[in-house]
Amino acid sequence: MSFLKRLLSHGRVRSAEKRLSEDPSSKSYAELAQEHAVHGEIGDALRVAEEGLKLHPQDGELKRVHERVRQVSLEGRMRELTQQLKTAPRPAVWSELCEILVDSGRVARAEDLAIEWYQTTKHAEASYWRARARAERFFADKRRDDGRLAFELISSAEEMLPSDPRPHRLRLQLASRCGAWIEARRALARLLELQPGDPALEARFRTVATLAEKARTVDQALREVEKTGRLVDEEPSDARPATGGDVRPLLQNLARESGVRGVFYVRGATALVQGPKGPTADRMARGVREVVGSCRTAARRLGLGQAIEVSLEGEFGTLQIRPDEVASAAVWCAGEVGRNHEAGLRDILARSGTESEVDA
Repeated sequence: MSFLKRLLSHGRVRSAEKRLSEDPSSKSYAELAQEHAVHGEIGDALRVAEEGLKLHPQDGELKRVHERVRQVSLEGRMRELTQQLKTAPRPAVWSELCEILVDSGRVARAEDLAIEWYQTTKHAEASYWRARARAERFFADKRRDDGRLAFELISSAEEMLPSDPRPHRLRLQLASRCGAWIEARRALARLLELQPGDPALEARFRTVATLAEKARTVDQALREVEKTGRLVDEEPSDARPATGGDVRPLLQNLARESGVRGVFYVRGATALVQGPKGPTADRMARGVREVVGSCRTAARRLGLGQAIEVSLEGEFGTLQIRPDEVASAAVWCAGEVGRNHEAGLRDILARSGTESEVDA
């Protein structure tokens, strides 16, 4: 950067600092952080963004600036660590790089790196990061096989790091999030041996011990997560049925569209149907629910991610289903599904997002 450009850049930073001093708004914080980033002062940019988020924790633009700056900072640090692995590899460098990759969501790369580390050195720390990366993959994709392998890798890490609480805490996290409370109790018991008298651990042990009385096995818990696509801590906090009052008019409007034979809204064990009547309505609502469940399970098993649209075609016409995390909306047409029909499904799901459930 030329002297003139450096001078102008520093001038913009000073101007942004002055504006922030006069008006400590989220906009001023974001502008100063961006000026630091443009000038290459990533550490200062990150500091300013973090300071601003303490005062304005809900500001969307400031969050985006902070995330961009953080990613730039992590990218720079990863390049440094990668170079150090080539010139002077050591456990601290392997470990920090694995941690950064996991924290930035690059769990597949983190797992590959941990495997390479383990195969190269057989270092005990590598066993923990292998387990940590695989557990994160399970949390993201909800695949039963990932969960099983994560438990196996955790057991290996526990053997290699017998006095390290991290593998046991990872077992506790994995077991608690999938609902395997017997495993969670086991992890807590071991943690209490390593950290006797810890009041938080003791309180949690009492809670988990109660849950473990009628708990699923690990395999049952993992199967349930794969089937539902939801971890225990992702369950809706309010399980009460909601009114479908706001959804019904949208269902009725879509049912009046040309060529539409039926419209369905399914949430949990309840459903709303427009078009088919009696046993036919019940049978088709159950079919929509089963198709969505099967597609979600298959997508997770194949590592394809989340199913966002399902379309079935045949002599009966076309059945198009749009599932989301909570509910599913479907339209049955005599011919092809048009844009109006697709827009209607999106509107139904968008409206239902404000509801907690739907009447039968």
